Amino acid sequence: MKFEQLLLCTCMALGLMACSDSDSSPTQSKADLLVGTWYLEATEGETAVASLVNVSYAFQPDGGIRQRIGGEFLRALRETEAVQAALEGEELSNTDRIDGANLNWIGQWSLAGDSLHVAFNLLTIEVFGDLPILGKITVPIFEEELAPAAQTQLDYVCQLVDGVLTLRGASAAVGVDADGGSQDVSAQIDGIAGQVAQQAVELLATQLEGRNTQVYIRR
Repeated sequence: MKFEQLLLCTCMALGLMACSDSDSSPTQSKADLLVGTWYLEATEGETAVASLVNVSYAFQPDGGIRQRIGGEFLRALRETEAVQAALEGEELSNTDRIDGANLNWIGQWSLAGDSLHVAFNLLTIEVFGDLPILGKITVPIFEEELAPAAQTQLDYVCQLVDGVLTLRGASAAVGVDADGGSQDVSAQIDGIAGQVAQQAVELLATQLEGRNTQVYIRR
């Protein structure tokens, strides 16, 4: 009888482990498991977007975070006078060699249960290209602090299962609604950097239209 009870308890424990949808362990919390860099793999089950838009989240153990959004789709920024002026005297001053750009949103993150809150307070913009001898290089062109506003904050339902991070929210990124519409972020970012950021957000919105679910993995 005791053996049967022991067998039953063992089966129940294994069943609970199999039904768990979390990567948590007795020694690591969900927040601990988020620490590191995660790369966009798919949106709404569609993997093609990840080949067009490079998105990553870098979660720091001290609560810092960086969301990097970029890709060749931002190559159009090289036609912007503000970008051309910022690159005068730089290695990519010949803007024909610019292959794309990155937006780095920097701030703080917090997790309460399945609710992930991100608040950004700094934006850096960089362009990248390929030069003879030097090869691929990245050149920062703008760095601006952000005014406190709803557009600089993101809220997600966060799930972490079997090494896969899934984020669901009303905004796919800063200034980009889940329905694909873009918001005006230039009011939160001073000067020319705000104009460049707005153009980048509008380009990004065309890539993330109707995608409120994002799937990330580590690489």
